[in-house]
Amino acid sequence: MARLFIFFGILALLTACSSGNTALRHGHYDLAVQRASHRLSQKPGWSKRGHVLAPLVLKAAFVRAYEQRQNTIRQLSAGTEPFRWERVYAEYENLQKLTDNAAKCTNCADWLSAYPISYRDQQTETRQLAAADRYQVAEQAFALREENRLAAKDAFLNYRKAAEWVPDFRQAQAKAQDALPFAVLRVVVEPLSPTREISATENTQLQGLIFEQIGRNDAPSPFVRLYPPDENAGEGYPIHEAVQMQVTDYSSYNEHVSSSCTTVYSNQEYKVGEKKINDSTKVDIMEKVKGTLTTFRREITAGLTLRMRAIDTQTGQERWNEPVWESRSWVTEWQTFSGDDRALNGHSLKSADSFPPSRWSFYDSMRDELARDVARRLRNRYAHD
Repeated sequence: MARLFIFFGILALLTACSSGNTALRHGHYDLAVQRASHRLSQKPGWSKRGHVLAPLVLKAAFVRAYEQRQNTIRQLSAGTEPFRWERVYAEYENLQKLTDNAAKCTNCADWLSAYPISYRDQQTETRQLAAADRYQVAEQAFALREENRLAAKDAFLNYRKAAEWVPDFRQAQAKAQDALPFAVLRVVVEPLSPTREISATENTQLQGLIFEQIGRNDAPSPFVRLYPPDENAGEGYPIHEAVQMQVTDYSSYNEHVSSSCTTVYSNQEYKVGEKKINDSTKVDIMEKVKGTLTTFRREITAGLTLRMRAIDTQTGQERWNEPVWESRSWVTEWQTFSGDDRALNGHSLKSADSFPPSRWSFYDSMRDELARDVARRLRNRYAHD
């Protein structure tokens, strides 16, 4: 324990002595300034070397970091890269952080006075330029909103981004709301198709449960709306996709019985007979007794599968196709034994459960969960549209 305290004590001292010189040598100039500034905020301690070195490290690292970031700003400003002003803004943020760290050094005021103390004006100007960039892209996409849903979505997102840079930049928030209705993917979930797997009544019940589960959930994403099949679907806007569903398989009650045999032995030996070892002497024959343990297994299974697919309403092409399924199983085991009961070593035989679930309870459980599965699958499928 004493060694542990000594180790952590030495580690703390070494950490306190860090002047940022290592970060400077590796070209991590911002980190070097931060560490040197932190070192100067501490007492010199038992070793003053780090405290003496820190101001030199801070100045060298600051100058290099400043030049590096200013060079990046000049290159970005002169370029044509989309949304470059957002990167320029990040550089000004880093310059401000760099300056704030350096300003903590009370003995650095003389040389630091040659550099800006604040970048607020540059940041304000850059915000305007970044907002204008986003707004211009949004305007180009907005012009295509009625014929291209993804363009409308792009317009919405870029209007919102412009407003994040400058609140209500050229009424960008209002323009975003104008674009939103055209950016939404509208999907109608059609009634279940007829099937031979379950009855028409059961099909209708399952359909009702599915629509109930869909109605309980929020929209999968801000750009997707799921509609039931009624006259109000789409709210006056075109329907893009139709989801079709059909129960394709129902295995109601499959039963399988199997068995396996095992020879078991007693843990101790018992007298099973006698034998003579000469004409006048008899000895007991001691052996482990055995028997045959037969284990029977009865398994009942059921399954319900529904296939879903989405159709593009304009082209009729299939967009996606996948199954959803539920299964249930019930198992019971029992045992019989033949042979010497002492081979059981006091263990009791398994008894069968005489009352398996009904096929109707199996079906109801699968049906209810399948409805929830469909709602979850639709939510996951359209979560990123």
